Amino acid sequence: MKLKLTFLLLFTILQSCNKNQVFNEFNSDFEDNRWISNDVKVFEFENVASDGLHVIKLQLSHIYDFDFAEIPIEVELIAPNGTKEVLLIDLKLKDASGKDIGDCTGDICDVYSPIKSNVKLQKGIYTIKVKSNFPGAYLPNVLGVGVVVEKLEKYHKKSG
Repeated sequence: MKLKLTFLLLFTILQSCNKNQVFNEFNSDFEDNRWISNDVKVFEFENVASDGLHVIKLQLSHIYDFDFAEIPIEVELIAPNGTKEVLLIDLKLKDASGKDIGDCTGDICDVYSPIKSNVKLQKGIYTIKVKSNFPGAYLPNVLGVGVVVEKLEKYHKKSG
């Protein structure tokens, strides 16, 4: 298990080298790979520039051949001015044929799904709360959940 967590940490660090990333945080605090129904994962980041458009993505790492094709997720986005937006997402994990759609290495799969795209972020501190809306007491076989915020490439000034 420690090898899996080390791999996930290394993968997350390598992902953070993307120059367009404003924020990338991953939470792997899931005892026995279970996401308890009342466990809300909270991510906070500061947006320092108000230019360009962004995409906010949800990352879910799970054990290969997950039990469910999709899972209900609730995301609360709190902007610097205090406005709150609640987004209900059916996070797809398998295609129509039942094959994992994530990036799978060994028995670990990572799925990235947009929460919001083409969004202009204001300057300041954002809080993103992520909660599983799975109907049971816990969602099994979850290794971690994360949030990635990136500037969209076509809106960057080219250098050189």
